[in-house]
Amino acid sequence: MPALKFVADTLFNSHSPACLWKHPLMAGKVMSGALDNMLLPFGEKLIPAKRRECTVCGWEGRNFRTFLSADEVISHCICPGCGSFDRHRQLVLGVRDELASRRGWNPEVMVGFSLSTAMRFVLEHEGLARCFRCDIDADDKRFAPDFVTDLRQTPVLDSSVDWVFCSHVLEHIPELDDCVDEILRILKPGGTAWLQVPFEPGQAHSHRIEIDPHRAHAHAWQFAPDFGNLILRAGWDVTEVLAADSISKADRLRYGVDPLERFWLARKHE
Repeated sequence: MPALKFVADTLFNSHSPACLWKHPLMAGKVMSGALDNMLLPFGEKLIPAKRRECTVCGWEGRNFRTFLSADEVISHCICPGCGSFDRHRQLVLGVRDELASRRGWNPEVMVGFSLSTAMRFVLEHEGLARCFRCDIDADDKRFAPDFVTDLRQTPVLDSSVDWVFCSHVLEHIPELDDCVDEILRILKPGGTAWLQVPFEPGQAHSHRIEIDPHRAHAHAWQFAPDFGNLILRAGWDVTEVLAADSISKADRLRYGVDPLERFWLARKHE
């Protein structure tokens, strides 16, 4: 988004959660994060240091960029090289661990719902099969889908996919159960779904919410740590993979991964 449009939509829009005169605290966080991003290139030149590394594209540098939106500001989480978030870098490490534990096996068919360009790049450069990207909107250039589909009812055949990637999609769709059932349906026996969703800070239980047209995230759900219970099904086993438990502290710092970042592995019964 162009800088002037972002400022207008975020700071000078009365409906924005970071409206300058209605929500000055959030507006201050956005402006502080923007200043940090502006100064980042100067810091790289003045004090060059390779303290951070991206698992997706191999970028090395002094620090990651700060994510900015009217709803949320996340410090030092975006790779300046490829634009990956810390959740993408965590998922890459998880994929590599999975492949290392199953030497000699590679998934033949992979499908990513709204899969980022960064994730598709790394999957295909890990020597894996092509990962087909799908999205509900063919016009969204961020995802450049191979085919258009609705996750609630996909045209993918039963038991035809080895791996499904679904990162930060389920929170946008009110019919969560329909989506989870579809993912289970298209997975091959022994196949795995890699699922990621955002959490609402301080919330104990997940619940449906009305989609707010004035918010950037357009969420239909606010998820909490009980998300794993919502996706339990008789046909698969679900495991939560928490960054704090699966990645060393040194590597979390190196790769810029929040210790509370997590994903779920849902493995379909054979």
